Amino acid sequence: MNFTIHKALAQDKNDILEVLKPWNMHRIPSPEAEDIDFSCFFVAKMSNKIVGVAGFKILGKGKAETRLLAVLPDLQGTGIGKALQETRLEAMYELGIQTVLTEADRDEIIIWYKKHCGYKEIGKRAKLSNHGLSTKSFFVALELDLNQYMRNKTKKSESISHYIASHDPHPLSPYMPLIINVALTGMIPTKISTPFVPISVDEIIEDAINVCDAGASIVHLHARDREGKPSSDARYYEQIIAGIKSERPHLICCVTTSGRDGISFEQRSEVLHLTGKAKPDMASLTLGSLNFLSGASINSLDTIQNLAMLMKEKNIKPELEIFDSGMINVAKYLERHNIISGSKYFNILLGNLNTASATISDLAHIYTSLPENSVWATAGLGSFQLPMNMASIIAGGHVRVGIEDNIYYDSNKNNFASNKSLVDRVVKIAHELERPIATPSYTRNILNLDL
Repeated sequence: MNFTIHKALAQDKNDILEVLKPWNMHRIPSPEAEDIDFSCFFVAKMSNKIVGVAGFKILGKGKAETRLLAVLPDLQGTGIGKALQETRLEAMYELGIQTVLTEADRDEIIIWYKKHCGYKEIGKRAKLSNHGLSTKSFFVALELDLNQYMRNKTKKSESISHYIASHDPHPLSPYMPLIINVALTGMIPTKISTPFVPISVDEIIEDAINVCDAGASIVHLHARDREGKPSSDARYYEQIIAGIKSERPHLICCVTTSGRDGISFEQRSEVLHLTGKAKPDMASLTLGSLNFLSGASINSLDTIQNLAMLMKEKNIKPELEIFDSGMINVAKYLERHNIISGSKYFNILLGNLNTASATISDLAHIYTSLPENSVWATAGLGSFQLPMNMASIIAGGHVRVGIEDNIYYDSNKNNFASNKSLVDRVVKIAHELERPIATPSYTRNILNLDL
């Protein structure tokens, strides 16, 4: 709702009375309403028309009373009344007012004052004239501790935003910014299967820069050797991470510790020993063994624990990969033994043949079962990528996109995707749903990651 708040002027009086008229508060002056003091009165305007009014009166040292809050009936519930109330409370606070008195005769307004401002009911007063509701012969007297209100205002707003963001938000709630994680390369796509998969060190760095500029906060990195085959050799990761950090220092680099192809613990963990500008911010930690169409990913409990403990020792945050609800038990086990703690980041990967299906019910079951203080994102494998991304955005989660999970832009597999095109699409959808995009700096703060 596009409106502005202004200090009232003497020439506004007739327009102010028109706003008060539907509420039977327009008889001014009268036994119930002194003439308007324009130095303590505010108006809300839409398209240069006055649509809401509110004022106050100083009663003495540290005390004031509110006067004549009203909004045109058709515009109730648009936030205009709340903005006017906030404006006059701030004005009173700047004048040193400590106690604010308010009178009301409508039950819904009395509840509104109590709910939004913390007023307390202190009594009743008989009306002196036919002012306000004709069915009520008295006003309810309310009192506000303005100092306490101003102290709690910011804290309350932050608390409400945090609660909404962490307790199953819905499309009409203010969402927290959307964190976009991009799995650039993976282990399976080749230049034969798609020309857009980044394989070489330089290609991966370039792609990381492009998706960062498009809106990504995290890049999930797999390295390839000079023949284009998956490699755990830390020397490749050192070049990739250092190259990315030199261009986009805030972009979060998450390296894989994948259990595919039966590589040893030493090979899987080699990348975790990088330091300096090549040190990864995060590392993937798959919380169980599973089968892909291309082969098995073996993750014994000992391996999972050892990788997690090494990540903790190196101050690298795990990217906790969930393919099935049973894997949540492992996350809780690790947390119970203080191997992981604090803010946790989960990737929920759905649509694999051998694990949880890419359905709304599976997603809801998994994300509502996560431990406290969890940030979660959803990836759909293959053609499930876009539907699961959209479900996650609406449910208040975050997203993982990328060629690792799906090489095609469309479900008919007519068009290859680039990593940037997948990010661009998610950003467009998020904007249409009025959800902001998280910056790398914001994401670092949410996940408690050092720069």
